[in-house]
Amino acid sequence: MELDVYALGNALVDIHVHVEDSLLTELGLEKGNRYPTDQSRQEEILRKLLGSDSLDSTRKAGKLQTAAGGSAANTMYGISQLGGRAGFCGKIANDELGALYAEHMKQSSVVFKENMGQGMTGACVVLTSDDAQRTMLTCLGVSGQIDYEDIDNELLRHSRYIYLEGYLFESKRAARTMLRSVAIARKNGVKIALTASDAGCVDRHRDLLVPLIQNEVDLLFANAREAQVLSGADNNQAAFRVLSGWCEGVAVTDGKHGSMVSFNGEVTKIAPYNVSALDTTGAGDAYAAGLLYGIVNGRTARESGTIASLFSARVVTQIGSRHGGEIQQELKNLL
Repeated sequence: MELDVYALGNALVDIHVHVEDSLLTELGLEKGNRYPTDQSRQEEILRKLLGSDSLDSTRKAGKLQTAAGGSAANTMYGISQLGGRAGFCGKIANDELGALYAEHMKQSSVVFKENMGQGMTGACVVLTSDDAQRTMLTCLGVSGQIDYEDIDNELLRHSRYIYLEGYLFESKRAARTMLRSVAIARKNGVKIALTASDAGCVDRHRDLLVPLIQNEVDLLFANAREAQVLSGADNNQAAFRVLSGWCEGVAVTDGKHGSMVSFNGEVTKIAPYNVSALDTTGAGDAYAAGLLYGIVNGRTARESGTIASLFSARVVTQIGSRHGGEIQQELKNLL
């Protein structure tokens, strides 16, 4: 089987809950941040918000939404929805959330091998505020245990791109696996795409990320804050110039200000789609899906960026990190 993109990332069940800002303050959380945590802390917060006793995905169904997630997995889902061929490598456990994850991936048409680990399936509690900002509490569970043996080398070797998430650096084991996948990709002529993932993650692992990007990455995704932390620049334009000198393809997003894309010698500014955002959780993942889909289908940087901008705009108009409607006809009309 040949794929457009094969991804390596943390397999996390996303648990979406709407919250008031006052509750975030009460919980000691700063809005918009991402917090590494454990299952007991997640359960404590859900009990306060919902009266729930556990991460049982069937309880309080009217107050929360659950879905297979993780940054790279969301991007692969987006590529599949756009009409591309995508695969994902992640690790889950033999538990309720693991079964939910596997079923959701099966329904998405993303090629997914059920790599099982000892422990609990990772989960991300996403607290969405009225202004669509999200505060995330992530428990990696077994997702950080991903090993070289979990990679489907046949799929990787027959993919146009491998897509990696910077979050993998949060686990030494996963980071080693990621670097081995990079070596396989290079040996087989597979292009390498990387998302910076999170400004805090970039700051913690910058000494590993910079040489990887400079020496191995063909296409880099970052938001404005991540780009500045990564490059050391103090403004978006300067950060974009620095990153463009590191690898041939760069996409830097900046919310309502649009994005900048450099690819195949073409540099372009992409205008945003003005929409009323309900939840920005999956915006960056959807943008990456749109850009990759355009690139593997021979579109220019501007065309690919336009697809990315449209797709991410559609995702933020609903609760959850994945677009739930029809998009292909809209793309045909657009292009």
